[in-house]
Amino acid sequence: MSESTLLKRRGKMHLFKSREPNLVHYATSVTFNRAPVFLTDHACSLLIDALATTREKEPFKLIGYVVMPDHFHLLANPLNLDISLIGGRIKGRAAVSILSWLRRENHLLSLAKLALPKQLKSGQTHSVWMKEFSAIDIWSRRFIRQKLDYIHLNPVRAGLCDHPGKWRWSSYAAYLPHEPGSVPIEVDKRWLWTEEELSLAHGRADKSAF
Repeated sequence: MSESTLLKRRGKMHLFKSREPNLVHYATSVTFNRAPVFLTDHACSLLIDALATTREKEPFKLIGYVVMPDHFHLLANPLNLDISLIGGRIKGRAAVSILSWLRRENHLLSLAKLALPKQLKSGQTHSVWMKEFSAIDIWSRRFIRQKLDYIHLNPVRAGLCDHPGKWRWSSYAAYLPHEPGSVPIEVDKRWLWTEEELSLAHGRADKSAF
């Protein structure tokens, strides 16, 4: 789908996870029991690491993000057209790292907040995330900008800082002039995949099905 086609759809926003080429998703995931998991820089960095690993292994355009104490927001355009897969991978990788860290450092109070009512058949005893992963489909630059502004102002509205530039764990600073490596993760200024990139990715996916 070309950029001109996308821009003709200005004003349309779908409250479901479509699987169409070059579709941007505004996604949200909440921590288990709304536990403030991401109050520390280390926990935030583990989530960013999961974000970076997922972007490398299951490519997506990262347009914006914010990590809040009990949730995160993400603006992403997945190459494989499946935002649920991207969200699941990010949450799964982050959960493994965060629970390992809490156990290793003996953070018993934090672990208690993430304890499941009863052990699952899989042996799982704790959860970092609620099961749900919500995503809104966005078709236009106007809505992308609107959601990006919402993401960056989230810490200000929550009273965590008085300016979005003072909150390290968002994409705000990545859109300003900055030194390489000075932001947690770089964003993709070009949010559309080319037709060639899409064709190559879907060709590989078709071959792997046999």
